[in-house]
Amino acid sequence: MGDRGKPGGADVLLASQVWPAALVPAGVLGLQVGTSVWLLRGVPLFPVGFLLGVVVLAWFQRGDALLADETGLLLRHRGRVTRPYRWHEIHQAGLARPWFAQAALAIYPHGGPWDVPGPNSAVLVGRIWMLGRPNRETRERVYAILRSRGVAIDEKPVGRFGRLV
Repeated sequence: MGDRGKPGGADVLLASQVWPAALVPAGVLGLQVGTSVWLLRGVPLFPVGFLLGVVVLAWFQRGDALLADETGLLLRHRGRVTRPYRWHEIHQAGLARPWFAQAALAIYPHGGPWDVPGPNSAVLVGRIWMLGRPNRETRERVYAILRSRGVAIDEKPVGRFGRLV
């Protein structure tokens, strides 16, 4: 299934951003290596390794996306498309920041009070590589699609790096 436009009714909720997520750290990496060789006559391994890891992760996750169609959510990861949840299985959802340079959809599925994941504990679906936070337009579009499918919205999910809003 593709996401060019809206084939088959699939809307793109979140998509990885290669430009800011890979090229900005690559530029900083090049600048850091150049200045450290020129000024220090050596390369500091930890910062260079960290930035190189960020660039490699962003490059490998460049095609990832979280899609929505009339049946449920679709997750595209490394060229494969899977369906993690159907609309009738989702009780509540909201955008979250699970880790550095990532955005995801925190989903609270239907179930009992002690089910994990369940209505009291979320599961993160579609970790998308995104250096900055999703802008207001993206959040409103995602929440509008979720509301149109009958999913309650969690406007203030908490990720590892704090609230998204």
